[in-house]
Amino acid sequence: MKIVCVCTGNTCRSPMAAALLGRLLPGDEVTSAGLYAEDGAPASYHALLAMDEMGIDISGHMARRFRPEMGEGALLLAMTRSHARALRALCPGAKVELFLGDEEVPDPFGRGMEAYERTARVLEEGAQALARRLRA
Repeated sequence: MKIVCVCTGNTCRSPMAAALLGRLLPGDEVTSAGLYAEDGAPASYHALLAMDEMGIDISGHMARRFRPEMGEGALLLAMTRSHARALRALCPGAKVELFLGDEEVPDPFGRGMEAYERTARVLEEGAQALARRLRA
């Protein structure tokens, strides 16, 4: 299965989500992108630390802007309802869902380490629920 986790800038939520989900679904292609990402930007420092605390290294992450061809044959996992709306407009007919089912992932950007740790825990729980559902 091809899965793309999508947020705004692809430096915080979506790379963390993809790393957590990819660890649970090792046979699947799990990547990330941002609707307004600057190609090549690194993951945010606090995202790196939050993932490191969970035993995941995202230091090699490089942001990439979402392009409609990324949605072909993929499950697109949006962090917010506005991301989902944008993805549906860019990729009519694509399978688009919220990463957390019917809840939005809080954006830690510009906040301290605690916000990133909270977001990482929310994403970890969401990834576990998603992996269970996708395996069923």
